[in-house]
Amino acid sequence: MELSHAFLDIPFSLPYHFARASLLATRLVRVELRDGDVRGRGEATLFESPFPDPKAATAEQVEQARVAIGQGAGREDLLTLLPAGAARNAVDAALWDLEAKRSGRRVWQTIGLPEPTPVEDMLTVSLAGETQFVQELKDSQGRRALKLKLGSEEDVERLELTRAHRPDAELVVDVNCGWTPERLVAMLPVLARHDVRMVEQPVRPEHEEALRGLPRPVPLIADESFYAEEDLPRIAELYDGVNIKLDKCGGLTAALRIVAQARQRDLRIMVGCFAATSLASAAAFQVAHHAEFRDIAGHLILTEDVQPSMPCVDGWLSPPTPELWG
Repeated sequence: MELSHAFLDIPFSLPYHFARASLLATRLVRVELRDGDVRGRGEATLFESPFPDPKAATAEQVEQARVAIGQGAGREDLLTLLPAGAARNAVDAALWDLEAKRSGRRVWQTIGLPEPTPVEDMLTVSLAGETQFVQELKDSQGRRALKLKLGSEEDVERLELTRAHRPDAELVVDVNCGWTPERLVAMLPVLARHDVRMVEQPVRPEHEEALRGLPRPVPLIADESFYAEEDLPRIAELYDGVNIKLDKCGGLTAALRIVAQARQRDLRIMVGCFAATSLASAAAFQVAHHAEFRDIAGHLILTEDVQPSMPCVDGWLSPPTPELWG
């Protein structure tokens, strides 16, 4: 088998603002695994990589995988061969896709899921300036599930403006570590008043001990505090749920293990993503059946996408076709 990879940068349709950064583009690694005339593909984003030089580390890890796969390594072997992150996610996805293409058996069948149907995905409203923020709210008409980025001095006003424009929305908020524990306590009744269903990562990881035993009317979901399977015991003591991102945990194989363990710990499950094309969304879609909250259509905020893509109509994301992935 032959394993190759390439890096590419794709701009966002609009500048993407949140509490910790403002971004204009996403950097992706795309992997192709060929076995004769059959090929499997995978894709991941290098955003929030734990490595000082994400591109160099990713290239090195893909090369490790290439050698190991040539010696017969499979998906389960990757869990110990490579660290959690983008490289393992992309290679893992390519292995899943290649297996499906060889066998004619879809990934959802191999996992043991029912035949997939469209799932409702949430639309993110970014932490932009007022003009872009209001336009994003207006553009959200027709989408029932919204994720509102917070983490500024104007958070109360943003919630009020959101409810003025979208009183009908099923609303969650993502703070991206933007609050102190004291700010969180002050905001909890405000969130409840605006019928917010959950809060994603309200405080920085170094402040999360303040969450232990904290009464809250709204569940708290770990994102920046949660990276991979080994984090679950700590997270279960502090949060009500986890956001599983394939780019962080290292692929679909790892994500399915996390789902099983999260259920054993009575944690609520969200499946999220970083911005990437439909090729990455396709792998994340395989976890959507298990999730209460879904934010996996990162391809919708990019200026380019692979074809065939995954259409999203009024917030309902269609499953990937065999031609795309899996």
